[in-house]
Amino acid sequence: MKYLCLVSIFFVFYLKNLSAYQEITIQKGSDLQNYQELLERINNSISEEDVISSIEKNIYNINFSSAQISLNIDVNNLSSDLYSRKIDHNLLFLNCSIKKTFFKINNKFENCPNFIIKKYDNDSYIYLNYKKNYFRLVKFNENISLKAIWINLLEKNKTSYQLSINPTKYNKLEYFTGLKPKILSYEQNNVILDFENSFNNKQINFLINFF
Repeated sequence: MKYLCLVSIFFVFYLKNLSAYQEITIQKGSDLQNYQELLERINNSISEEDVISSIEKNIYNINFSSAQISLNIDVNNLSSDLYSRKIDHNLLFLNCSIKKTFFKINNKFENCPNFIIKKYDNDSYIYLNYKKNYFRLVKFNENISLKAIWINLLEKNKTSYQLSINPTKYNKLEYFTGLKPKILSYEQNNVILDFENSFNNKQINFLINFF
């Protein structure tokens, strides 16, 4: 099975461009009916600054139906644009962060991250929860901004390096980064990738193993 997976990855690599679009679907609501409201919702989910001009340059195939809106977004190019402008942002889980209630405590999303309050040694902390995994973020206080925590979840510093991951994690890597990295070799059951991104090795391994 692992060899079939590896062959599939090589097949995808040679057929597709190195940049990958992410498909986003969102339910329409009273405050989400038109193109401008869509841009504002995306903006509010990824940054605390006005980045609508950058968003517009990186969204494609927008479709409005009676109940929902779907579109494709070039995550890698949008992230690179915001990074070059020194704008803090987070493009992870766009299908989730775009939800109206995402930045609320103690959600119970099944396939999205949740911000959960848990007590430890008589203090309360905010944890990032995904399915059965928990990661402690900060000590809880009433004035804390979940959006600020999310946007600054992982520090960004663009760099190039060789990344070694299990072939089964390749699709996750593509989802989180919007990239299809070039495969250099296959060693000790891992693929070695030529990787350039704003996340370092430790951060990538956190993303593909925690989520």
